[in-house]
Amino acid sequence: MTAFKKRLCGMTALVAVAATAMPSVAAADTTIGVLVPLTGELGEFGKIVADAVELGVTQINEAGGTSCGMLRTVIADTGGSPEQAIREATNMIDSEGAVAILGPTSGEMVALVDLAKRKKIVVMSPYAGTITLNEIGGDYVYRTVSSDLGDGAASGLWLTDRGYSSVAFLVQNEESTISPAQVARETLADAGITLTDYVVYNPGQPSYQAELISVISNNPDAIYLAGGQESGITVIKEAAVAGFEGDWLLTADLAVPEVFDAIDPPILNGKAFVELAEPDNSLPAYKAFAELMKKSAGKDPGPFAANSYDMVMLAALALEASEGCTGEALNSAIRDVSEGGTSVASFADAKEMLAAGTDIDFEGASGPLTMDKSGTPAGSYQIMRAEDGAWVAEKFYPASEFQ
Repeated sequence: MTAFKKRLCGMTALVAVAATAMPSVAAADTTIGVLVPLTGELGEFGKIVADAVELGVTQINEAGGTSCGMLRTVIADTGGSPEQAIREATNMIDSEGAVAILGPTSGEMVALVDLAKRKKIVVMSPYAGTITLNEIGGDYVYRTVSSDLGDGAASGLWLTDRGYSSVAFLVQNEESTISPAQVARETLADAGITLTDYVVYNPGQPSYQAELISVISNNPDAIYLAGGQESGITVIKEAAVAGFEGDWLLTADLAVPEVFDAIDPPILNGKAFVELAEPDNSLPAYKAFAELMKKSAGKDPGPFAANSYDMVMLAALALEASEGCTGEALNSAIRDVSEGGTSVASFADAKEMLAAGTDIDFEGASGPLTMDKSGTPAGSYQIMRAEDGAWVAEKFYPASEFQ
């Protein structure tokens, strides 16, 4: 059994325990649903999110919980399916009494918008960058990560700063990859960089050699690959066999250690870079969070871990600041605790300030969380470089770079 499968079995057991323990849960406790992909292509990200949420819940409960009682989590696996997300979310709301659902991916978030507004339950994501939420988010629907448009801007800026004269685009046929790719493409055009190819491919194929023929023959300095883990790994391996020796800029789905297990490190080392939304790790709030994560899990925070931790903190503080213990009450206060008041970075301190009648502006491990009308904060971005079989920091772009 692989290490990941062992972790998944442990998570499954946790879900089972939570479900069987439901009758004994005190009425004063408040339930938070954790709805993430624990299996499938995004399974590693789902585990990172669930672990960070659980760490946040532990911190909240150790500080005495909220005025609505201690927080209790119920975890469910979506497998990356919007249909499964709807089923699990409905169960969390109707059977478990969840006042918020945290962790859905982009496609799942879009699918849950109607349910969230109809049931008056807050749904929040730490990694759903889909631009669809730019139009329909903002009431019961929030995220602690910036829009995919920001990812595209960061990717385009990096490709420009890098000084490439020609770049090819390979883009998986999904909204979450096409949207940032279009923004990056426009940035390159404005900078006068030659776009040798723009190829949109369908995932799930056993081979992408047909898509690579033109790309490789035009010999670009770099390939921007906006794809998932399964397709991305296949594309990179086949391009190496075909003789491509240029650089790669990869999107966030490939920002996991498992990429180095699937691809020979020499193919990536010094040649592959990955772009992802990432907090400023020099901030005291991030350093405190990273230390907690290290003590809890024995490792540094993974991608979107800080955003996930902040997500549950926002939910808890909104409950603390509201006049009720429902999804509707949480929704009414979530913006109040994240803008316009005295800056605060820990739940315990924020709770004391709220009790004293102080208006707060919670700025968490991922940075400022002031949201626009779509329920989206501004984002900062990190470029990572493949080095000795691992991703290491290369270039950080603060949120101010894109405002």
